[in-house]
Amino acid sequence: MNANKGIRALRRFAVLGLATSMLFPVSVFAKNFDVQMDTSGVAAPAVEQAPPAFPDGKMRRGQEGWVRLNFVVGPDGHAVDPIIVDSSGGSLFEQSTLAVVSSWRFEPSEAGLERADNTVDVRFEIEGDRDRATRNFLRRYRDIVQDLYYEKHDKARDQVDTANEFGGWNLYESTMLALLNGRVEGAEGDDVGQLEHYRRALAVSNRATLDGEQRREVIGRILELEIETQQYGAALTTLEELRAEPGSDEKLAGISDEVTRLESSIGGSEPIVANGTLYNPCNCDTGDPLWTYSPARRSFSFDELNGNVERFEARCENNRISAQVETGTKWSLPADWGSCQVFVFGDDAATFEFIEHGEDTGDNDVGRSAVASSDVLD
Repeated sequence: MNANKGIRALRRFAVLGLATSMLFPVSVFAKNFDVQMDTSGVAAPAVEQAPPAFPDGKMRRGQEGWVRLNFVVGPDGHAVDPIIVDSSGGSLFEQSTLAVVSSWRFEPSEAGLERADNTVDVRFEIEGDRDRATRNFLRRYRDIVQDLYYEKHDKARDQVDTANEFGGWNLYESTMLALLNGRVEGAEGDDVGQLEHYRRALAVSNRATLDGEQRREVIGRILELEIETQQYGAALTTLEELRAEPGSDEKLAGISDEVTRLESSIGGSEPIVANGTLYNPCNCDTGDPLWTYSPARRSFSFDELNGNVERFEARCENNRISAQVETGTKWSLPADWGSCQVFVFGDDAATFEFIEHGEDTGDNDVGRSAVASSDVLD
């Protein structure tokens, strides 16, 4: 192994890993817990939004969890049609979150429209046990880092798969585990898999678990991967997030060429092709495999379907559509629907191309064209 390459690898681990000096005992009886909800992704003011209950078994054993949930606010203000976008800690945290959604109420739209794209992050935390890891987890963590450093990629894969079976006991461990998975995916040359795990690490973490240079490095790497995989709509959001991070000027200067390519590509007329892979959003045996994306353009189609890519739903600010995924159809989302998020469903590990079309593409690239309509939901 080249010595310089080894030094670079260790530096990257130091940034894309977390400090490993914090320990907590495996057996914990939790008396104090906290359930926090980030509602900044909800368009409608809340009338009643009770937090989910901390699962009793998880609380007594000291385990933490995190759930990202997308839902629709109906014309009557009820929260309906929830989708688990991602989670950590196991299915009980998902179930607890889903159990309370039907009780949520929001101010109805004056125009009687749906507010179709709303996201809530729920954090289930044990007081006093944040930002620490068990000795067993740290031992597995160090073994995987060492295997990657010496380019024993097959062994690292086996080790991280074993670590995934145990999962992250608290959100600190979940962040570390997601970063490890991202490193293994990157060593295997899977940019899409690496991107999904780094996104999870960033979402699960907080300022205490991923701060300063580490946070900037992870956001910057997510941005690079989104540009490399042509997920330009997501890259625009990540770019703004990186710009908002204190001390990010040096990182932004280092990727200025990539940012220029991003901005010129979105403004061009050539199709943008993003590679999608369905994944299980829960690090457990349950979960509805999906892929989610915020498109940068209003028209899109699907191609190169491999495996069961079943259906999609586009949730916009004030309307939504749903249809079967098929090649040869271009979907156009009306501009007055506002910004949109596309969810694609099917079997775990199924792949496809998500093609965003420029305004002057025309219908020659696809067999049929369909203007999106909410009637498709019926």
